[in-house]
Amino acid sequence: MNENPYAPPLAASEAEESQRPALREIVLGWEKLRLWYNAILLIPGLGVIVGWTSKQGMPVFFALVMAAMVAIGANFCFLLGPAAELYLRGLFRQGRPLGRGRLLIFGAGLVVSLGVFAVALAGVWLV
Repeated sequence: MNENPYAPPLAASEAEESQRPALREIVLGWEKLRLWYNAILLIPGLGVIVGWTSKQGMPVFFALVMAAMVAIGANFCFLLGPAAELYLRGLFRQGRPLGRGRLLIFGAGLVVSLGVFAVALAGVWLV
């Protein structure tokens, strides 16, 4: 509270300029995590493709098209992580970093995604 109460409010462009480094930090941090997310989900994804083609007799081309759609959907769902961090920082932390909160959000999303793949793998191998 050392700010001058009689000072004029910041112009919109000045406020936007002060928020850019925080937004850049969020985007770069989550893009690094996207590589890990895709690498980790690649393993069960390949298991599902093998199951579709060998156990269920799905043509390889069709299985690869389905896998591409699932990959696009998974990466779209990944965007919930940066959105959650942005809202949490804006609403509860006054823009300050979450610390290990980003990894907590990432881990929770990864567990949910792995759960979806586990259901798919169980459906392929148990049928």
